[in-house]
Amino acid sequence: MRRNPRRMLHYGAIPMALGTVLTGISAYQIYEMNHAVVYITWSIWWISVVLAAAASVLLICLIVSRETRSIESVTGAWLLLVAPLAVCASTGASIAAYLPTDLAYMTLIVSYALLGAGAPLTCCILVLYVARITTFKLPPHDAIVTSFIPLGPAGQIGVAALSLGRMADTVLLDSTPQLDTLGPTMLGAGVLIALMAWGFCVFLLTHAVFSVVYQRRSAVIPFNISWWSLTFSVGVFGSLTAELGEVLDMRYLQVNYMVMVVLLLVLWMFNMVRTIVGAWTGSIFGIPSLANKEDATKESTSSAVTICDSRLADRYV
Repeated sequence: MRRNPRRMLHYGAIPMALGTVLTGISAYQIYEMNHAVVYITWSIWWISVVLAAAASVLLICLIVSRETRSIESVTGAWLLLVAPLAVCASTGASIAAYLPTDLAYMTLIVSYALLGAGAPLTCCILVLYVARITTFKLPPHDAIVTSFIPLGPAGQIGVAALSLGRMADTVLLDSTPQLDTLGPTMLGAGVLIALMAWGFCVFLLTHAVFSVVYQRRSAVIPFNISWWSLTFSVGVFGSLTAELGEVLDMRYLQVNYMVMVVLLLVLWMFNMVRTIVGAWTGSIFGIPSLANKEDATKESTSSAVTICDSRLADRYV
């Protein structure tokens, strides 16, 4: 990891996976089976918050201090460092609905702080990513699927803003009566941010599909671990669509959500089968483009050594 800090980009998936599990517990209301599950889930949420902060702050500092980068090296995988912050924020909104008022208020404040840290960082990396795809060529064919990754963090910002706004409308009324008028305002702001995030996700989805189709014309796209980014991106976009469809009561968004659920199920089945086969053969292990870059570095080093040897031989002959 010290020689290749790029490998640590994927460590942000750990708190995101915890957030998915905690969100599932909230969605299926497992708290009703045992009240202790509420505090166990809340404790795990704090662990995911610490891991998200580590992935977003410590890893960025380590990568920046150990490796020189250019705008051409920016890929969607960079967003894996900052996406956990928005994931933890939306998860905190889901858990706060089952906590006592004082704990729910604290969770709400921490979740908004996480969103405040994650949203600007995500936007900064998205600006770099858009500048990269408009200035240089598309990512390599073995990493082109990472074009779908920006869809996830962008949609997660909308999900977190809308979920926190809906929760603030309830929690602030019970915990701080002097701020009872702030709840509807935060809900309205959450709906507005979610709508803008949904529109941006449509653009990112269109670009990602075009990028994959364009690269497929020139080379076969091999299956690797980056294909699992499809499930994250489509799942988050579906969640954002479902939340907006529920709040705005728009049947169009609800139908789109059902289509995305079917698509997500197909992607899960496809990735699972290909991952099992790849794990059995050993072809799934490795990071896209990293092996190619290492091979290219070795080849260039070997070529440089050969040229130096030839020049020395000419000099002393």
